[in-house]
Amino acid sequence: MSRDLTPTLRLVRTLACLAVGSLLAAGAVHAAHAAPAADGTPSVAPKVKPATKDDLDFRPGSLSLVTDPQGGARYWIFTYEVANKTGKPQRFSPRFELLMGDGTILLGGSDVAPEVGRRLQRSAAAPEAADQFQIMGDIREGEENARDGYVVWPAKGDAKDVTLFVTGVSAAFDRVKDPATGKETFLRRTWARDYTLPGSSDPRESAQATIVRREGQDHRWLMR
Repeated sequence: MSRDLTPTLRLVRTLACLAVGSLLAAGAVHAAHAAPAADGTPSVAPKVKPATKDDLDFRPGSLSLVTDPQGGARYWIFTYEVANKTGKPQRFSPRFELLMGDGTILLGGSDVAPEVGRRLQRSAAAPEAADQFQIMGDIREGEENARDGYVVWPAKGDAKDVTLFVTGVSAAFDRVKDPATGKETFLRRTWARDYTLPGSSDPRESAQATIVRREGQDHRWLMR
C-alpha cells in the first residue's frame, strides 16, 4: 500500500477494514470492533473463525478499471469463479465491497444500470459470467458446476489504494454484542485483498489493478 496517506486517512482505512461500527448489509448489520492503542489506532481485531466444511471454493480473477464504450463513464469490474466441493448443494449469496483510499465504500452492483453491466461483461468477463444478482442461489456440487461471475462498481474515490471485501463464500460467522447499542450482531468470515492502481490511466484503455501482498500472501480473511 502507498505510504503517502495522511494519518486521518490511514485511520479511516484501518477502521473500515476491521468494520468498526455498524454497516447495513442485505438487511442485517455486520460489525467488528477494535480496541484503540495508545496512538489511537486499532490494536485488537476480532478473532478470525476457521473455514468450515461448507465453505465454497472462491477463485478470484482480475480487478480492472474500465470505460463504458457508451457515455465514457468509468467503472471497476471484478471477475471470479466459484465452485462447490462440499458434497452437497450450497447457497451462494455474495456481497462485494470496494474500500477506496479516501475511505469511500462502494457496494457491488449499486448505481450500475443493467445495460452497462452487460456491455462491460462483453468486454472484460467470460460470456457465461453472471452478475452478483444473477449468480445468487444454489451452487451444485462438483467442478463441472463451477460458476463464473463478475461485479461492477461506478468508479469513485481514490483509486491508488483499494481493498476488496467478499462475503458469502464462507459459512463461518460469529455473534458479538455492539458496545454502542448492546444489541447482538453477526460477523461473517470475509475474504479480503488489497490492490493498487498508481498514477492516472488513459480513459480510453482498461487498467488492471495490481495485487498488494501482505507478508507474502495475496489475500487474507477477517471478520466483518
